[in-house]
Amino acid sequence: MIMLQIVEAQVGAWLEKHRHCEITGRRLQGKGSYPITFRTLFGDVQLKSPRFYVPKERQTNGPATISPLTQLLPDHVAPERLYLETRWASLVPYAAAADLLADVLPVGSGVNATTVRQHVLRTAERIEGDLAEQRASFTEGTDPRDWEDLPIPDGRMVIGLDGGYIRDWRDRKKNFELIVGRSMPEEGEARYIGFVHGYDRKPQRRVIDHLRRQGFQTNQDLTFITDGGDEVRALAERISPCSEHVLDWFHVTMRITVLRQFAQGLVHHGKEAGLEALDKLRWIK
Repeated sequence: MIMLQIVEAQVGAWLEKHRHCEITGRRLQGKGSYPITFRTLFGDVQLKSPRFYVPKERQTNGPATISPLTQLLPDHVAPERLYLETRWASLVPYAAAADLLADVLPVGSGVNATTVRQHVLRTAERIEGDLAEQRASFTEGTDPRDWEDLPIPDGRMVIGLDGGYIRDWRDRKKNFELIVGRSMPEEGEARYIGFVHGYDRKPQRRVIDHLRRQGFQTNQDLTFITDGGDEVRALAERISPCSEHVLDWFHVTMRITVLRQFAQGLVHHGKEAGLEALDKLRWIK
């Protein structure tokens, strides 16, 4: 099995590198080993994880032994497998993602909906930890005079944001607001973004980082298309000095519909005023 040979060679090189004390250079004294299962896209690989006594120069109040392999393989899952699990689980249910993995790849044991969900949540927590501190705008911490040195941007970028309420599956009496969006540069593929309003403590920073990954520049024109909700509008404010906010046509027509119903009721009380309002609404639409 090629994967077995590759993993064993990489693990052997890692262990040899960490088999000596970092301070004295002496070879560490071993204390046996324990088996671990490393899960890859091409099957499970059984490995031995050796333990070494901590040398006196490094002894603290912590454990008396160390296992270098746990530093290399903290999750016992290959990054390539985590990537596919996360990627597919973002498109289909966890169970479907697990079945698809088992159908097209020799992933071996341990692939099911629960495992995929745990891996996805663990990956999400790691990404959350890498998210920088909250920033209200692209210009925060920058000098506008430096914008002249930026290259000419590749046209305008458009990002649509919309919010909706979803019932909490743990507490059916509660709802939470989910904000989702799609950013579309003039050149390149569109990308999606989503987060929970009120739970996410860095919403603007998340939008900024999302746009940055698509190559957005501080001097680039940006259009926000939203449903006009207070939370979504507040999120779009101040992010970029070159941004504009546009109410999407669907929600514009919703407001026109409400006004038309009001005008139709006004006809019964003031015929001329009501008909005039209806004519204006027809012209707007």
